[in-house]
Amino acid sequence: MIRKRFVFRGTIQGVGFRPAVYRLADSLGLRGFVQNRRSEVVAEVQGDEEALGRFASLLTASLPPAARVDSFTSTRIDARADESRFQIVESAVDTYAFPPIPPDLPVCADCARELLDPSNRRHLYPFITCTQCGPRYSIVARTPFDRENTSMRPFPQCRACAREYADPADRRFHSQTNSCQACGPRLSCVDAGGSALDGDPLPASIKALIEGRIVAVEGIGGFHLAADPKHPRAMARLRREKERERKPFALMVRDIEEARALCLLSPMDERLLSSPEAPIVIAPRRPDSPQWLLDVSDTGTLGIMLPYTPLHLLLFRHPDVAIPYRHLVMTSGNRANEPIITDPDEARDTLGGVADVFLCHDRQIVFRTDDSIVRAGASSEPFLLRRSRGYVPRLLTLASEVRGVVLGVGGDLKNAPALARGRALHLCPFIGDLEDPVTLSQFDDRIRQVLDLYGATPDLVVRDMHPLYHSTRWAQDLPLHGVAIQHHFAHALSVMAEHGLEEVIALTFDGTGYGTDGTVWGGEFLHATRQRFKRLGSFAPFALPGGETAVLNPARIAFALLAEGRAHEPAEAAGIPGIDKTQGEFLRAMLDRGVNCPVTTSLGRVFDAAAAILGLVERVTYEGEGPIRLEGFGLRAFTPGRVGLSEEEAAELLPFFPSREDERLFLIDPRPLLSYLRAHQKSDAIPALSLVFHEAIARASLQGARNLRNATGVSRIALSGGVFQNLLLRELLVPLLIKEGFGVFLNVQVPPGDGGLSVGQAWFQES
Repeated sequence: MIRKRFVFRGTIQGVGFRPAVYRLADSLGLRGFVQNRRSEVVAEVQGDEEALGRFASLLTASLPPAARVDSFTSTRIDARADESRFQIVESAVDTYAFPPIPPDLPVCADCARELLDPSNRRHLYPFITCTQCGPRYSIVARTPFDRENTSMRPFPQCRACAREYADPADRRFHSQTNSCQACGPRLSCVDAGGSALDGDPLPASIKALIEGRIVAVEGIGGFHLAADPKHPRAMARLRREKERERKPFALMVRDIEEARALCLLSPMDERLLSSPEAPIVIAPRRPDSPQWLLDVSDTGTLGIMLPYTPLHLLLFRHPDVAIPYRHLVMTSGNRANEPIITDPDEARDTLGGVADVFLCHDRQIVFRTDDSIVRAGASSEPFLLRRSRGYVPRLLTLASEVRGVVLGVGGDLKNAPALARGRALHLCPFIGDLEDPVTLSQFDDRIRQVLDLYGATPDLVVRDMHPLYHSTRWAQDLPLHGVAIQHHFAHALSVMAEHGLEEVIALTFDGTGYGTDGTVWGGEFLHATRQRFKRLGSFAPFALPGGETAVLNPARIAFALLAEGRAHEPAEAAGIPGIDKTQGEFLRAMLDRGVNCPVTTSLGRVFDAAAAILGLVERVTYEGEGPIRLEGFGLRAFTPGRVGLSEEEAAELLPFFPSREDERLFLIDPRPLLSYLRAHQKSDAIPALSLVFHEAIARASLQGARNLRNATGVSRIALSGGVFQNLLLRELLVPLLIKEGFGVFLNVQVPPGDGGLSVGQAWFQES
């Protein structure tokens, strides 16, 4: 007899992993056990050498689709004589880095089939699950992932469910979320005043949607606000109450066929939509898409997702109601800039002026998760714009161990803290912007919740350098050892953490980051190690007249860039849409006197200025509005694999010159490029001009990368920061860098914007 101990780590709890191991071992006549531990699964398997060999070779093919093994070890141990069979034994605790809690999973095909089968005992049961689908992370209070450690604990299984749970041949064998109408969570449907609506909650809610009313729907990780986008009044009210004047909404579509009818989907887009993560996918709209879609998004792209819970499926397919709609706006159930709401009472208090109907359930949401957002290009792999449901709490495996327990608190925008220990890193789901007091409170709660869940106390707390960030002040008040690192250095480190890099050259482009010189950075060329960085280049500094007012009114930025050096021309000569003679004279006076004109090198603000010059945005109503529109027009003129602008032409539009003030080797002047846009601006030329703008940025970035490589000898280049959410820039720049022999690294598992900042902070290593 031979006995081996297998230790598995990865997404292996709450996904049917132990039942799969049990069934395989039992079918081969092996003895032993499989057991959940706090951060791993252990299987001890005993039998003859041939049977053990077959077990090892068949295991991978036997695993359930939602399982993911990141690593495993196999060790021969002493055989035992006290076992007669293979069994699943009670969970135990271990001391490995972090327990691998599974993410929430979309409804599987088997459960979807049963849901709509009139002969099945779970027919129309909106909480149908099995080992392959249903809530996981959002309901876990403690680890390991067993029913008594989740918010399913108040729902003891009925006899029928208990039989399934105990039957190794059943799909629900050891399914911790197993339930039915007799023993599981229940729906309720009330109006804004809390009065119950007549009849079955689901048909009542569907009827409200058909009538053009707004329904607050409690899902896996929080509430959505749902509405039929073909009802203009509902859309107008949703925009008014959510303070979302032009920002696009996400759209849930009935099925993949409907997604194809609205968007030009690539094979990768379709894989993402149907993946276990079930994210919102940003895809280009079809040119012939219906006019009503402009009320959802007027950017040329659409954020779409498929129904991922049984409740969602029933909203589109309930057999007792004739459902005319095939699409629903599904936007986060919250007020502007606040976290998604998880409690039904809070939802009615906060959203009573928005929603007419509240479709709620009685299963507690322990961890709130918003929908994740993903985008894919023709030549680049998918990247995350927001990392939350479906991806969280999947651990990132680091290439080497961090020292002790490290907490990265992130920044104030798109905040998502990170916790690292050993080689495991947990990135919290997207929380929001910390300028809002409610979100700031949730930031504090989320960090304490995660520390509690993992039983961890930080040895090092890493924060941003910005002295006024709420996250920075919060970290400074902790009675723990802490350090501040520069914002763009953290962006570079986030890529290094994902790819296990110790040294890189980096392009870190975004809108705002506090620099070591007290100015606003955002167009940086760096040389970085895990301990320190050197700023070797940047875009040339320019003024922001009015500071934050200029960010919201980017015509001011354009005026400041184009008016410089033109002091003797009439004020209106700058020719910026939205800037008249009076405003021009006022801005010029501000610039001449240096009153409230902070200096920046931000490439994000250059994008804003270009959008303003081309008349794409006058007043910003949501972050990135101008650059998003600029990218959209540029994509219309883009031919994949081709850069029409030559290096010589780009050098004239974005000239390099040496810095006279510090160690930077070069500065890049954006003014000639913006002057070119102004001189050639015509409505029918906007797509071509937008493409020229992006091509010039890509060419200048390539030249900057060459300069960095010449100065450092380093060819590995990291690209990060919010500007690299721009698909067109990625499609232009990455092939150019690869052709030049650079090893190109981008964020993959974390967002390139500030949502991934904390990952870089956690990867920082003190000297």
